Amino acid sequence: MSTHTGWTRRILVVALLLSAASLSIVSAEEQAKTEVALDGYCPVAYAAMNKAVKGDPQFASEYQGKTYYLANGDAKKVFDKAPEDYVVAYDGWCATAMAKGMKIESDPTIFVVRDGKTYLFSNEEAKAMFTGCSRETPPASWPRPTRTGPR
Repeated sequence: MSTHTGWTRRILVVALLLSAASLSIVSAEEQAKTEVALDGYCPVAYAAMNKAVKGDPQFASEYQGKTYYLANGDAKKVFDKAPEDYVVAYDGWCATAMAKGMKIESDPTIFVVRDGKTYLFSNEEAKAMFTGCSRETPPASWPRPTRTGPR
């Protein structure tokens, strides 16, 4: 083997290693860009326990570009099986504000589970306005939450 061939191979090996390293850096950067949904609260806990429970990053799942922290391994299994059943209405925005055509951040500890769907609110007053509506006849102006898949 000539010295020229040996140097060429070394340069190729170094180039490949640098290439692989840059790919893993991009992957880590992409992961960091993923939004943590619900300020880290567990979407399964709302529906299953009717409680706002902080999730654990150890039990994270991704769905529709967001990372959801689940309370434990069982909640993660349930979420992973049917995430569309557990994501909150209106992408987590205050449900009362959305009904009025506004996007207002919600407080993930203020919520209502109605007909199997979780709704979040910006404050107790917004929640009271929502819960004051009849289950059978919510205002016609209120947009209906959409599902991404079958129930």
